[in-house]
Amino acid sequence: MWVADMDFRSPQPIIDALEARVQQGVFGYGMDSKALKETLVERMQRLYGWTIEPEAIVMLPGLVSGLNIVSRAVGAPGDSVLTNTPVYGPFLTAPINQQRRLLTSPLQETRFGRQLRYDLDMAGLEKVIVDDTRLFLLCNPQNPVGRAFTRNELEEIAAFCEQHDLIICSDEIHCDLLLDETRHIPIASLSP
Repeated sequence: MWVADMDFRSPQPIIDALEARVQQGVFGYGMDSKALKETLVERMQRLYGWTIEPEAIVMLPGLVSGLNIVSRAVGAPGDSVLTNTPVYGPFLTAPINQQRRLLTSPLQETRFGRQLRYDLDMAGLEKVIVDDTRLFLLCNPQNPVGRAFTRNELEEIAAFCEQHDLIICSDEIHCDLLLDETRHIPIASLSP
């Protein structure tokens, strides 16, 4: 319960589920849940018009382990992994933990008076990518800057990754914490 902690009370159904889990007293390995997968399938369709198959869902204990697993699974030791910065720290350590070379491309800072905005720098990505790059780690909405990428930006990322034959691993854990009229778009929903 340490990822994406917020400054507001958890919803009562979550509190109730945690209390029930504590009362049963067994804290061993979790079970793969058909009901949870069906709920996720329904949610993706309802929120994003995105149809996914329950068999495509793999349950993991958390984001950090997921970043390490994908960094190990894609490519071979010595291959490169690319991400934008600034970014949540484990994006920078997971590739190194798995004997991969980390490549970073900073987001472009744009100031509007006292406001600061971070934008993709596609030219910057082109400058740092090398032939042995196999994986692009995306954080959307971007942590820590809070930027949710637009459909156009996500299409640019997808085209870049397709051009360079990169697997995309996208952390979208903050998808429900958007301000104003901003709408989250899962990058995988752009794939045919």
